Amino acid sequence: MTDERSAFSRRIGSRVEAAAGSALPAATQEPWTLHIATFFCVGPVIAGLLFASPAKVIGALGAIAGLQLAARLIRRGREAARDYDERAITKAPPPFKLVGHIAIGLAGFAIATIAGHQPLILGLVAGGLMSYASVLAYGLDPRRDKGLDAATAERAGLKTEAVLAALEEARGKVRQIETEARGLHSRELKERLARITESASGVLRQLEQDPKDIRRARRFLVTYLDGTRDVVGGYRRQQQDLAETPLAENFRHVLETVEQVFAEQSEVLKRNDSLDLEVQIDVLKTQLEREGVH
Repeated sequence: MTDERSAFSRRIGSRVEAAAGSALPAATQEPWTLHIATFFCVGPVIAGLLFASPAKVIGALGAIAGLQLAARLIRRGREAARDYDERAITKAPPPFKLVGHIAIGLAGFAIATIAGHQPLILGLVAGGLMSYASVLAYGLDPRRDKGLDAATAERAGLKTEAVLAALEEARGKVRQIETEARGLHSRELKERLARITESASGVLRQLEQDPKDIRRARRFLVTYLDGTRDVVGGYRRQQQDLAETPLAENFRHVLETVEQVFAEQSEVLKRNDSLDLEVQIDVLKTQLEREGVH
């Protein structure tokens, strides 16, 4: 990507830095069975401590660590699979579930062979059975990228790789804004940024369905997402010093503009109209200059 982004985004964030020298995450699909299974490993730890059996303690602690690691990985894998299912064009997620299944197998081996002093073959069987049961319970990760329909790509003159790269880049910036927003103290600003990121995600979903505007939309998304991320990051780092100052109110005005423009562009895409990108980019630049946040 060219440095078209960085020059403008640095202009946006610099004034915030100089002035002083969220949305709630979606409900997680927590694998509670693995957390419950962890409690059954506590008994061998206690027994190992009471009867001075270091192997039993080490094996049980290893099983606990494996199960907790697996729970975290499988939760991330289920969230990634949910996002994958919701998107029309996306890359396959990392193999979180697969690594989690392996961790469960290692936990089974540790509790059987190391903590339980069972023969090696029984430990391998126990680990294999636990991994298999985990696969049945939680499934495997999606492994294929979702690309453009061949006819759509031909009409738009697009390549799947370019569309995937543009969408993933924009999604990454949305996640960065969400991360920065969680550090803000103001509930009002968090809620406004939650609406902005939801609108931005909506625009991305619409572009997935009909990516013919992706080239022109990319500049729009880069300008607004980079600008918003840098402004929010700068304000978050200095929010205590900027509270009740004119720049704090200017920051709100900028977010109002960003929220309004994303909502407008979402409606434009729903009507299948052309994106008036140059006008909307100029709107943001003018707003930033007027409010002094540039």
